[in-house]
Amino acid sequence: MSARPIRLIFATDNPDTVSEVDPELNQAADVEIVGAYTPSDDIVSLVTINQPDVVVLDYDLIDFDAAEIARTILRDDSSIQVLMLSVVNSVEDIRHAMRAGARDYLVKPLRPGELLDTIYWLIQERREYARMQAFVRQMRKAYEALFTDDKPVPPTVVAFLEQQAAKDPHDRLAQETLAVAYARNRDWAKLAPLVAELARTKIG
Repeated sequence: MSARPIRLIFATDNPDTVSEVDPELNQAADVEIVGAYTPSDDIVSLVTINQPDVVVLDYDLIDFDAAEIARTILRDDSSIQVLMLSVVNSVEDIRHAMRAGARDYLVKPLRPGELLDTIYWLIQERREYARMQAFVRQMRKAYEALFTDDKPVPPTVVAFLEQQAAKDPHDRLAQETLAVAYARNRDWAKLAPLVAELARTKIG
């Protein structure tokens, strides 16, 4: 999955639960359990010290408000993926956990590999979100370069816009934005065929 193992903290009152919940966790070379909570620990401090990618919280721990712990963890670091485990399939508990920021709520007993698959999914979702954020930042810079002044559009911005337009020839916004860039740079050789194509496929 990644060159760096996925760092996992498991909050449970029984150390054996880590392997019992999903034995495949112990076989996963790309997942590293960096901390296992016991009732004498401060889970928030454990998270702060170990900086995990995923925190698995046992929703049923006595004297342990999993939802409030999730809120505190995510307030300090919103990139952490919080996952709840419970033996109770309660709609109200699920709603409470999700409102606190949990990304999923799994009911025990789990099928083999279910926890591991969920961890992989959460990390992939986080990576996709990071890529989307990077794309939005690039697009914002491209628009700023196009519309904040009348200077030529930098080649790096044009290349980015060309890449986006090539990915989806039917994305009219991308094509029109690229046309604006060509026009600003007076690149008539590239602008003319693009405008002709836009006119041919004019909506409405």
